[in-house]
Amino acid sequence: MKWTLPAAGLVLAIALVGCAPVVEESERPTPTPTASVSNAELVPGSTLDRSAITAAVPDGAALSVVAPSDAGEEERAALAAVQDAAIRHGAAVQVHAEADPVAAVTAALAEHADVVVGIGPAAVGALDRASAANLDVSFLLLGTQLAEPTGNVIAVTWPGAEERAVFAEDPAPFSGGAAYAGAALEIGLATFASGLGGHVIALD
Repeated sequence: MKWTLPAAGLVLAIALVGCAPVVEESERPTPTPTASVSNAELVPGSTLDRSAITAAVPDGAALSVVAPSDAGEEERAALAAVQDAAIRHGAAVQVHAEADPVAAVTAALAEHADVVVGIGPAAVGALDRASAANLDVSFLLLGTQLAEPTGNVIAVTWPGAEERAVFAEDPAPFSGGAAYAGAALEIGLATFASGLGGHVIALD
């Protein structure tokens, strides 16, 4: 669950994929860290709100992003929002959009990034297996969640992208990527920095 950020001055390497326009800053929700929740609420797999986040969004992370190769408008908008949020926080991003989700996740793992980020439910089956087999790697799922997450997984969901997916043969609907995905990335990184894992953060 824990990960070490690269040193300050990390060279920003953004691999741009998709062509959706970036959403204006005023249209995105922003994370607001507040007081922590009680230990009784922090059971594995539980759904929390932003009150669980006690740390600020860390800067300078290295992210490997798994995105659908046949992304629709919502997924492209979500990817653009994630890339925009990464730029704001000095992150290095490498996008993997192979047609085979297992190949995409394998390539993401090979980057040895601080966090492997999955967008939407398309690769959730591969991410589920990879997260259980690589407990020393942090995984952040945006707009979907695992049925039984291990402690190295954080999921951030929002209205229209909150299904508890198991496999990707019949992906759940995905919407709201443009409005939520950038803030979801920030909140997910702050959740890891708060020492939490194995939970779902629900945005409203």
